[in-house]
Amino acid sequence: MRVSPNPKLKDILIQKNVGVCCVCKKSGLGVHFHHIDGDNSNTVEENLAVLCVKDHDLHHRPQAYNEPNHLELTEVEIREYKRSWEAFVKEASQKNPKVFAVLNTYGDYDKIHSLRLIFQWDDEKIEFERLFHLLEGPMDLLLDKVLEEIVWVGKEIQLVLVDSPLEIEYCPCCNSSYSNTINSNVTKKLSSTSWKQDSICTIYINPMQPSLEITIFLKDDMIYSGSLHRCKNNTLHFICDNFEESLSILKKTSVRTQVTKLVNKILMDWEPGRIIFGTGDPGKPKIIKDLSLPRCWEKNIKTI
Repeated sequence: MRVSPNPKLKDILIQKNVGVCCVCKKSGLGVHFHHIDGDNSNTVEENLAVLCVKDHDLHHRPQAYNEPNHLELTEVEIREYKRSWEAFVKEASQKNPKVFAVLNTYGDYDKIHSLRLIFQWDDEKIEFERLFHLLEGPMDLLLDKVLEEIVWVGKEIQLVLVDSPLEIEYCPCCNSSYSNTINSNVTKKLSSTSWKQDSICTIYINPMQPSLEITIFLKDDMIYSGSLHRCKNNTLHFICDNFEESLSILKKTSVRTQVTKLVNKILMDWEPGRIIFGTGDPGKPKIIKDLSLPRCWEKNIKTI
């Protein structure tokens, strides 16, 4: 015999899911309280998932939907959606949550045509996304909707802006557009309550060759490492944990000035509490006061 959840249990589930389906997270849709294991008499909180009308129907009648990106909603999948979404909502209500809202913009600096708001965990797992396009209204209205979405999930969630417009790229398998999350190490900085006290950056400057290394630690945890050197093809080659770039050396400015600018950009992005510069023996470097680069950066080199 089917046993429906009582009003108190319904209120608990609605609160834990902020009133939306744990699968699609779309507001404004009617919701059902689905018995995950299929036993309609097992009406306990752990066995009830909040599903919208469509996703509830999708579970019971998957053959009725012909969607190219459709994944059948099995019992296992629904249980995981419930677990993850309720955990995300709970974390979002904490004072310093380890979940983030990341805003991607698409177009160019003169004209942004669409926005993608990504809600992610600190390990880069995406919980859900929202898309906004100028066809839906002016940019001011879209930005208001972005803020409304964030406040709806959790007022303490930090909003992170991707610092430049992105090109739209598509997955070759499903033709859906890619999402850009923030690196899991960046989330450690954003969620740290003691970043200024416990973060330290070390910069080792090679005295014999045009190269340097940068590492950033949060207490004993190394969260960033990168290196920069001048290549024989007259470029500055920068490599870090998940990024690599070759930059042409400008003729109008000294190489050391250009290197200093690049390093300062990294320091501005990370804002470490302390910076230590070292040179000489890499095993026992000599501590120096600032970023004093040797003259070898200015010389054309044959090998490195």
